[in-house]
Amino acid sequence: MFDAANMQNTSRTGTSESLDGLARAIELVGQEGFLAALAELCQSASGYDSTFTAAFFPDHPPVELFDNLPDEHSASTIKPYLDFAYFLDPFYNLFLQGVGDRVITLGECAPDDFRASEYYQTFYAGTGLFDETSVFISFGNSAAVVISLGSREEGFQLAADQRAALTALLPCIAALCRRHWPALDPNSLAGSGRMGLHLKKSFDRFASSVLSGREAEIVQLILKGHSSKSIARELGNSPETVKVHRKRIHNKLGITSQGELFSLFLEALTRAPANATDDPLTYLDRPAGGQL
Repeated sequence: MFDAANMQNTSRTGTSESLDGLARAIELVGQEGFLAALAELCQSASGYDSTFTAAFFPDHPPVELFDNLPDEHSASTIKPYLDFAYFLDPFYNLFLQGVGDRVITLGECAPDDFRASEYYQTFYAGTGLFDETSVFISFGNSAAVVISLGSREEGFQLAADQRAALTALLPCIAALCRRHWPALDPNSLAGSGRMGLHLKKSFDRFASSVLSGREAEIVQLILKGHSSKSIARELGNSPETVKVHRKRIHNKLGITSQGELFSLFLEALTRAPANATDDPLTYLDRPAGGQL
């Protein structure tokens, strides 16, 4: 039976908790406990149970600022993500488009074949997450603080009222973050990994010594989780044309599946030196498909 009074009490409790959490975050701006308080505020409003906060930059790997993930998930996913896997992250690619201050779910920004991609299976699924939403806070130097909220509760999905609560807090969260970090500079934040500019060039050059320009472009979209239909929309081709390109890509690289393509990409990226100027495939000990 519908209980309006109980729902009203629940709403008041949630509002009270959000206000208490906001007060704690305000009190801790500029102090060590700020990020934990901010995570608690966002989780309380949204119903998510974990937070990973990072600073995003156009030409530098993301820098971790905070996480409360279980140790087993943190160790196996965060380091490879910060080192190179972020290039395939839908949230990072959305950031590169200039998203501004925004609350957005994974389902709203991920390519149509993302959950079937090797990136998802290798890195994302290992976190144990069933749902994720990110809060973007933009900074004037094209950088952003991204608060990724996740749930390990099977079947969890962000409800409309929870999203509304998080969106209502967005101006406050943005103001707090900009007060906590007057400027966001990768050189002044703790982080690791090769310079993002070198990684981006390696990603852009991957398989360029073997494939045509259009084929190399299709490979990048495949690695990001796009299906043939989605690639066709992105490039203005027909799905049939994309399928022909994919067959040629497999033949030229000597592979038979998306999984083998992903493994080849990781192996080449690992072997390429930080100052690489050529296609990462050229640094492999073995030729790909006999074409190198």
